[in-house]
Amino acid sequence: MHRIILAKHAVETLEFFSMQMAETFQEAGMEVWFWDLEKPEESRKEFQIFYQKEETIFLTFNFIGLSEESQFEWTGHKSVWEIFEIPCYCIMVDSPIYYFKQLSSVHKHLTLLCIDKQHIKFVEEYYPKYGKVYFLPLGGTELSQNLPYNDRKYDVVFAGNYVALPNLMKHLKGVDEENKDFYFEIIQKLKEEPNLPLEQTMISYLKKEIPKITRHEILACLYGMVFVDLYIRSYFRREIVCSLAEAGIKVVVLGKDWELSECKNMENLIMTGQVDSKTCLEYMNNAKISLNVMPWFKEGAHDRIFNSMLQGCVSVSDTSKYITEKLTDGQDYISFSLEQRQELSQKIKKLLSEPDYAEKIALQGSQKAVKEHTWKERALTFLKIADRKNMKEI
Repeated sequence: MHRIILAKHAVETLEFFSMQMAETFQEAGMEVWFWDLEKPEESRKEFQIFYQKEETIFLTFNFIGLSEESQFEWTGHKSVWEIFEIPCYCIMVDSPIYYFKQLSSVHKHLTLLCIDKQHIKFVEEYYPKYGKVYFLPLGGTELSQNLPYNDRKYDVVFAGNYVALPNLMKHLKGVDEENKDFYFEIIQKLKEEPNLPLEQTMISYLKKEIPKITRHEILACLYGMVFVDLYIRSYFRREIVCSLAEAGIKVVVLGKDWELSECKNMENLIMTGQVDSKTCLEYMNNAKISLNVMPWFKEGAHDRIFNSMLQGCVSVSDTSKYITEKLTDGQDYISFSLEQRQELSQKIKKLLSEPDYAEKIALQGSQKAVKEHTWKERALTFLKIADRKNMKEI
């Protein structure tokens, strides 16, 4: 395995991750080439030049290139990966419930990787045909040079879009009132007990509602219930960000639609609109504190945590089992709980009023992230996984 194919021009953030990993692959002596989804004909021609039998693999995120896109169809309705027997590796950066259609298809030579250990447990139980699923948490990216802590312009930044309830309701189109009530019953449970894992909570409700429900029916129902995940994530994101604004703290929000949040103190939300990954890092590099609200990862981490640390600001986040294993609260980052979220504003104010204390955490966090939580480290971990797989297949 000396040649790695990646994809670009599908999803900006996922392309950014791929670019970071590609640098490490090249440093390790690999040949790297990107399939450009905006130039399918050129990519098909370039692929035939780049490909070498038994030396080429495909690494993608969220089934890009593995979702029956026409440009990857080669002959006889088979994909290029099937025809050329290319080992494929897919990193899922969202809950597996979003990929019911892709996971239900038969993908030969496919190895799955998840960014949360709860996702691994789910996939191995409900899609056993894929065998062992590997853990590869998200990583962070460091800009070339961090600004001095006390010279930073922004007190708090938050990177993430807001999705208003009316925009979420489109996911309930065609759903009857009884099922809507069922969804909101689960949502209420997650609001009350936000430490509960998403997939297992929904499955427990389904089994209670339909005692004889089959495995396939569970998976199909979960795919139809993505509204629950989208709603609960958006709910807590708004709750956390607006609680700071309503406590008199200025927050730079990097993302779209925050004007729809109906925050009581909108004047304290400094809205940039949607920005790309590099711009997010530049804002973090000019911030004292970077806030993260986890997208319901209970045994994983979001890249915002590590990006914040690598940009030299204090990373403030709700936590997970993985984070508590890898980071020390009050030393590498500052944690808060969704249950006691009313305490967050006081923690933020303490950091802002004690810059020496905050700067020390930012420095220690940066040092920890550089050693353990960059995309370079994730890329090296991936190469070990791929080498292990190839050795077993040989």
